[in-house]
Amino acid sequence: MGVTMKKISLLFICFSLFFCFQHEDVMAETVKFGVLNMKRLQQNSVKFQKIREQLKEKFNALQKKLDAERAQISKIEEELQKQSMMLSLDAKEDKEMELGKKSRHYKYMYEEVTQEMKNAEYEATKSVGKEIEKIVEKIGQTDGYSLILEQGTMGLIYYNDAMDITDRVTKAYDATN
Repeated sequence: MGVTMKKISLLFICFSLFFCFQHEDVMAETVKFGVLNMKRLQQNSVKFQKIREQLKEKFNALQKKLDAERAQISKIEEELQKQSMMLSLDAKEDKEMELGKKSRHYKYMYEEVTQEMKNAEYEATKSVGKEIEKIVEKIGQTDGYSLILEQGTMGLIYYNDAMDITDRVTKAYDATN
């Protein structure tokens, strides 16, 4: 519901601005619009690609831990299956308890890894978003933009390519430390 309300609010703002710009006093001022393509920024930004690679490395390390745990479970399952007829009732119960314990631990680890990755992605997205927002705001103020929209937002159907500031924002973002 929050996304829908945000889109409706953005659409309302766009229509309000359109009707405001119809007024003579406002038309006397130069109205300048810009558009930012976040997907293209993410694809072309060296800095963004480094962040993506760091997340991928973190995910791979966590995945290796999960794989090792899963391999242990498979080994116990295999031993239990092969030795089932030869094991005493107590030994069989011990193996089954060990298997249950390892399976529960794996499930716990899986949930922890999944949550950790979601948190890492969220934090990275939030951090990048704040940096991009500051850059866009600075460009907007410096160059006298009246409005800068993100491509793909509701209500933005067409724009002239001359309004696209993506390359400029990408360069400015990559230049930050």
